[in-house]
Amino acid sequence: MNRTIMAWIIRLYPKSWRSRFRAEFEDLLASEHIGAFALLDVARAATVERLFSPSGLGDDTMQTYPNSVVMLIRKPSGYLPIIMSMAALALVVSIVAMHGAARGRDEGAAAHTFQLLVVAQLPILAFFAVKWLRKDRVSALSVMVIQAAAVGLALLPVWAFGL
Repeated sequence: MNRTIMAWIIRLYPKSWRSRFRAEFEDLLASEHIGAFALLDVARAATVERLFSPSGLGDDTMQTYPNSVVMLIRKPSGYLPIIMSMAALALVVSIVAMHGAARGRDEGAAAHTFQLLVVAQLPILAFFAVKWLRKDRVSALSVMVIQAAAVGLALLPVWAFGL
């Protein structure tokens, strides 16, 4: 790898990290062919290290993030809220397609099912947060943003049509 590029990559990390791990990281960069995805992964790790470095733990500790967003989203507590939100969205869209967006006097079974699908996510989301935020804050927050976006997407037609 080009020495200039290697120096820029290493400078992405905080000074305390560089003082401890620079030699090992230079050896790794020099011995391996680093592709675009590996460079993105290094940039992500350097950003996380800058944002969440354990300043009180000393320079010899390194944050490790063995879990990834893909691994966490494959966990039942990661994907169930998204599936439930998509089911609620499909329910609202199908009801609006069949009956229109007019609001009736009685909410009906479809509205109650929608409400149950949205509210039943809360304990699953709480379990996910309690279990994974301590272990891998960055990946867990990324999955929680995806989960929140799915809930928002499910609530969007209710808000847009005034249901």
